[in-house]
Amino acid sequence: MNSDSVQLFSALLGVATLVGGLVTGGALLLEAKAAWAESWLAQVRASGLWIMCAITTGAMVGSLYFSESVGYAPCKLCWYQRIGIYSIAIITFVAALRRDKNIAVYSLVLACVGLVVSTYHYLLEWFPQLESNVCSVDVPCTTVWFRELGFVTLCFMAGSAFIAVITISLALMRESRVSASQLTKEA
Repeated sequence: MNSDSVQLFSALLGVATLVGGLVTGGALLLEAKAAWAESWLAQVRASGLWIMCAITTGAMVGSLYFSESVGYAPCKLCWYQRIGIYSIAIITFVAALRRDKNIAVYSLVLACVGLVVSTYHYLLEWFPQLESNVCSVDVPCTTVWFRELGFVTLCFMAGSAFIAVITISLALMRESRVSASQLTKEA
């Protein structure tokens, strides 16, 4: 499998991840109003930790493939995004093994910070004139290693992963809050 095929496959996974994250976000908004939303969120809540672990582990493996096998040098903003993705991959794996949904707040914070960085990075790719002194001359943050489907880049894929993690984390946190309030009412 050559790097062009991996780029396209990764781009398709990134778009699918974004769609899943946006559908989950929509379901959170419509949870009490639409049966499909309740059904979707039930599935997300049942498997959310493993889904987040799979998304971030896939992103981690992909980033390592592109930098170590293909030779795309990561810029400073890429490294910041990696810190978020790799951290979430580790904590969600441990949490999934322990069935501990309480880590959702940690994954939410990491993903929100990561989304800010990846959004800024994505803007730099489209508008290089916005670049400040964040990155080095050797590996500028404006370098676009590939742009699949006309818009999917490495930082777009990271942003998609962060959006999915944010919405799944919110779904898990809302489930915990609803469960706690039901226990309080019963007591």
